[in-house]
Amino acid sequence: MTKGNLPLELLNKHRMALGLADSFVFENENDLFVEHPAPIKNAIVFLPKSRALIDMTLALISGMVASDGMIALVGANNAGIGSAKKLYEANIGSVDQKIVGNHSALYVGRNKRLGAEKKPQDFISYFSLIYKDTSIDVANMPGVFSAGELDEGTKLLLDTIPYDRTKVLDVGCGSGVIGAVYKKISPESDVTLCDKSLLAVMATQKTLEKNKVDAKVFASDVFSDIAGTFDLIVTNPPFHKGVATDYTFIEKFSRDAKKYLAPGGVVYVVANSFLSYAETLEKYIGPTETVVDNGKFKIFRSKAR
Repeated sequence: MTKGNLPLELLNKHRMALGLADSFVFENENDLFVEHPAPIKNAIVFLPKSRALIDMTLALISGMVASDGMIALVGANNAGIGSAKKLYEANIGSVDQKIVGNHSALYVGRNKRLGAEKKPQDFISYFSLIYKDTSIDVANMPGVFSAGELDEGTKLLLDTIPYDRTKVLDVGCGSGVIGAVYKKISPESDVTLCDKSLLAVMATQKTLEKNKVDAKVFASDVFSDIAGTFDLIVTNPPFHKGVATDYTFIEKFSRDAKKYLAPGGVVYVVANSFLSYAETLEKYIGPTETVVDNGKFKIFRSKAR
C-alpha cells in the first residue's frame, strides 16, 4: 500500500486494538488465490473496485476464514464503502463495529460463513458477442474487463489490426475477446493471451474452452512471464487507479515490448483520445503513428527502430 492511502491509515490506527495484528490481508483479487493454512484465523479486506467484485470477494473470504474469526473490511467513502455494508452482512454476518475517519470506514465483525459455500465458478456467466461474421460466447466474471458487451475501444482495435500475423500476443487480455476473435478469423495463427489478474486468466480460459479456441493463456504482469517473440502485440490497457489516471501499465508495456517483437513485428494499442501514449510508445519501442482517431479512441501503431 502506498503512502497517503487513507483507508490504510485508518486501519493502522485501530489494527492493534482490534486484535488484527496477525491477520491475512486481501489487497486485491489475486490474493484470493494465495495458498494459506486453512482456515485463516482473521482477515483484513481492502474494498474491491466494483459491487460485483465486493460481493464475490466477501463470499469467497467467508469460506476461507474460520467460523467466528474476525473479518475487517476497509475502504474510502468515495470508493463505495458505505454501500458495501449490506454485502458484508449478506456474506460475513453482522457488523459489530464501524469505525470512521480519514474519509474512510472500517467494518469489523465475526465470520458467520454466510457465503462460504460459493466458489469462483459460481460467479461466471456468459454473454454472446458478434463481431462481423464471428460469434463467440464470452465468460464474464466480476472485476474482469469488459462485462457483458464488446466495448467500443476493443471493437476499434479489432477493426484495425492485421489478421495475417503468425504469432500474436494480447497483453492484459481481460475476458479474452481479442485473442478469441483473432483465432476465429485467423485459425492458423498462434495466439497467446496474458493478464496480471488471475480472475481475468480464469475468465479467458472459460472463453477459450466455451468456443473451442486453441490458444494459450497465463498470468503475467505485463511481460513478466512472457517468452519468445511475436509478429503482433496488442493491448487495450487499463488507465485508471481508483479515480486517477494511471500511466504505470503503458510505461511498463512500452519499456519492454521491443524485446518481444519479431523482425517486422508491430504493436497496436487502443486508448481513450485524451491519453498521451504516443510519446511513450515512440520513446521505448520506435516510430509510432496514430492510425485511427475517431474523437473518442485512438489506435497507435509502433514498429521497432
